[in-house]
Amino acid sequence: MFGAAVVGVGEVPCRPRYDGVDFRELLYQAAKDAYRDAGITADDVDAVVSSGMDFLEGVSISDSYTPDQVGGRLKFNTLVAGDALNAFIHACMMVATGVHEIVAVTAYSKQSDIINYYEILANQLNPHTLRPLFPHPHVIAGLDAAAYLDRVGADPWILSHVAVKNMGNALENPAAAYPAKMTVDEIEGSEVLATPVKAGHVARLCDYAAVVVVARADSSRVGGRPVYMGGFGYGVGSSSMELSLRSWGEAGWVKPARRMMKGGMDVDLVEISEPYAHTELMILSQLEVTDEKPHKMLLDGELARDGILPVNVSGGCLGMGYPPNAAGLQRLVQAVKLLRRDRWKTALIASPENELADAGSLVYLTVEV
Repeated sequence: MFGAAVVGVGEVPCRPRYDGVDFRELLYQAAKDAYRDAGITADDVDAVVSSGMDFLEGVSISDSYTPDQVGGRLKFNTLVAGDALNAFIHACMMVATGVHEIVAVTAYSKQSDIINYYEILANQLNPHTLRPLFPHPHVIAGLDAAAYLDRVGADPWILSHVAVKNMGNALENPAAAYPAKMTVDEIEGSEVLATPVKAGHVARLCDYAAVVVVARADSSRVGGRPVYMGGFGYGVGSSSMELSLRSWGEAGWVKPARRMMKGGMDVDLVEISEPYAHTELMILSQLEVTDEKPHKMLLDGELARDGILPVNVSGGCLGMGYPPNAAGLQRLVQAVKLLRRDRWKTALIASPENELADAGSLVYLTVEV
């Protein structure tokens, strides 16, 4: 066992927008719920790990606005830029190495304050050779999706099956912003954005906030029902800045991250951050949790809630909404809640850095020591 456990989770449900509140208020509410869940108060928190990206927040050193809202004033604070699952991994290492006993991890999305999100996202591309050629990130997603489908020999409509599954799963999740009972034909009839990607294959943006409390596995200062960290990995695949070096149709970061985790794993449940429908299948094909091709498992119902390998029972980003930068913590919170209340004992969580990057994090959770 890694030596760290999730002892409390709190979230403000995903919504298309929250009017009249800012991210500080969202974090405050999420922190209150997380500390209550952990059986602690803000005074018990030793350190705060914030997840944020100044480029998205529109202010420099955005994490300087986090501590007061979550009880971290005059305590150790640090920022881990990029997807929030990476920040969670940093917190677990701080706890497991004995640096701190109780650490709060925070992440949020206030995308409704951003008027040009996809333009901001495109700024990670080379300004001379790529931005002039790709007016919208959906173009890159379309190339990736086409390459994946060609590699595994699947028809494009399989992407609509992913969307139908996840939006349907979200109907049972009160934290979801976009639950819907859809048909494959309805998704297939949506606007083509970049062949084969259609509007129904793209996770819509949402406002969201989450706080997760991580503590030493043997801590006597916390309550609640712990979910233990069983392993983690971070990987970088091919170049995201220079697309001529990119391995199209493969989530190249997954296997390096999986190797960091070492050994086999019994996986009951998988939660994947999927900004696009093909992202779920692409990542799942690299996770080494099944020998069968994911798209075939999907058609056979094996990835459904009651299947042999449930994937995105929470609804995923397609059903819940995609919170830029906070998607990894969104998936983690959902996995913890599912492990606590349902039949599953283990969960594997995968989250890419963002829609374009070929990098990301894996986390393995278990309810048993």
